[in-house]
Amino acid sequence: MRKLLSLIVIISVLTGCSSELSFSELPEKGVKKDIQSFIDNVKDENGVHLYFEKQKAVYVYLNGSNVKEGEKATHFTDFNVEKNGETLSILYNTAETADYSNQSLKHELLYKVKLDKKYEVIKPVSNGKETSFGVISGNQ
Repeated sequence: MRKLLSLIVIISVLTGCSSELSFSELPEKGVKKDIQSFIDNVKDENGVHLYFEKQKAVYVYLNGSNVKEGEKATHFTDFNVEKNGETLSILYNTAETADYSNQSLKHELLYKVKLDKKYEVIKPVSNGKETSFGVISGNQ
């Protein structure tokens, strides 16, 4: 009986240690100082920016808040992550609007992506087309 109980405990612990690829949207306020500093440094640059938190997570900052007079504003409509072997794709969709005052549109988003393993390649994909990161930073 003891051996069976020990085996169940070991299996439970090992199952709890396995990690899955997942993501969650975060508010910009209240994140760690190093991440907040990163956001502050890239706030003036539209695009997708990546911050590494060792090898356990990456933060993806989507920024479309900088609008030049006469141009349309970019906002973000969808976000997802997808793995394919050693490649992690950061998938997001954007749209443009001339309605600058619409508070329901998301011009800035911050996501934390919990990694399930180390990836050789992390690539951003905007509206189905591969793009590039604006700024990549952090500590590996």
